[in-house]
Amino acid sequence: MDHIITVLTAAVSISTAILLWRIIPKLLTIPSPAELEKANKEILHLAHYDTLTGLVNRNYFNIMIENAITEAKKNQYRLAVVFMDLDRFKVINDTYGHGIGDLLLQQVSKRIVSSVREGDIVSRQGGDEFILLLQDVSCVEMEKIMKRIIQSLSSSFILEGNEIHCTPSIGISCFPSDGMDAGTLIKYADLAMYKAKEKGKNNYQFFTREMNEEILKKLVLENQLRKAIEEKQLQIYYQPLLDLRTNRIVSTEALIRWEHPEKGFISPADFIPLAEETGLILPIGEWVLNEACKQTSMWRDQGFDLSISVNLSNRQLMNENIVETIKKALLHYQLDPKHLTLEITESMAIINLEDTLHKLKQLQDFGVHIALDDFGTGYSSLSYLSMLPITSVKIDKSFIDDINNGMKKEIVKSITNIAHSIGLKVVAEGVEDEQQFTIIRSLGLERVQGYYLSPPLPADEVEAKVLAVKV
Repeated sequence: MDHIITVLTAAVSISTAILLWRIIPKLLTIPSPAELEKANKEILHLAHYDTLTGLVNRNYFNIMIENAITEAKKNQYRLAVVFMDLDRFKVINDTYGHGIGDLLLQQVSKRIVSSVREGDIVSRQGGDEFILLLQDVSCVEMEKIMKRIIQSLSSSFILEGNEIHCTPSIGISCFPSDGMDAGTLIKYADLAMYKAKEKGKNNYQFFTREMNEEILKKLVLENQLRKAIEEKQLQIYYQPLLDLRTNRIVSTEALIRWEHPEKGFISPADFIPLAEETGLILPIGEWVLNEACKQTSMWRDQGFDLSISVNLSNRQLMNENIVETIKKALLHYQLDPKHLTLEITESMAIINLEDTLHKLKQLQDFGVHIALDDFGTGYSSLSYLSMLPITSVKIDKSFIDDINNGMKKEIVKSITNIAHSIGLKVVAEGVEDEQQFTIIRSLGLERVQGYYLSPPLPADEVEAKVLAVKV
């Protein structure tokens, strides 16, 4: 046994010696000046350029813009900083995968570079964000370059057999009129880019002082909204829905209201989009859902045969926990799922159609009803009526306002007939006078909602003014 161990030890020692004999000379090899220069260039390139697109990276761009501002001050010429974001890039990434997303970024980069002048700097900041630095440029030249970029990106991209469309939202700030330093110019170009998104995307906007004032107001409002959530300033009002066949109130829609202690009533149109943007809609939406289920369960315990409608925002629908959140609320307040209707809009439904269908189908299987809200204001594709797992359609107020107009009346009649033919109920929103009410009743719609019946009211007023009164 000892002899075997001795032989093995000797063999290992010999192998180790041979290995060291081969490696050590390589470790001790001193690189040539050419090899050192090549290695330094590679390191410098990695430090200055984006590995995916080959464009200038964020750090190097910051150095270049500072140098450019110094030169512009010295020679008294104009600079433009252009902040660019690709519209719906996340949807493309999620749908086709990150491999296709990377190919798209590479192709977009090439098209941007081909659209600018020689000497202009194009930088990838990360993700789908790009910043351009246009030096010694006039306003006329800026507009020409922006139009070339938009036109260049308007052609579809063919990536691994997939035809993909991608548009940019572009914001522009100028030196010296908008700012004298890099940080300010980039921030203002970013603000202008968000304004381009608000204006429908696939366009460019120049920074204005009003944009800065607007963002400051939004920041103040955001802080106040966070405080409102903490201090329970938000309330839920309920607007009744009348069943035209039985002539009784069968449901209410939960609508959020904000009574600010100093400013008074703040319109949902002012704070709901902000809540969506900041993500505050998630805690707000969950609170509304729970309060609405709680109140409806109480009303049912009191003998009122009522259901509840709750609006579901895009941000909520995209949340991976939304199905469980809804189930949990229903179970906690012992409200039968058939007494809850979730309202979604057409534009929400198609953002990520496959994921939306999956979640809505889960909710439908659980017993929850789904209504397509504001029908007629979005894509208005009748195919969604049969594709989505919905039980009712709510015709937008804009059609009801002019329902005495022959064309609008025929549109409402046609939508109603098509919806009925595939087993859907139809609700008219925003009914405000007797004439509208009479016409709607004659068209065979099932339910109406609006100020003609009742404005949205706090729960106690619904009980006193609506539920206690025989309609």
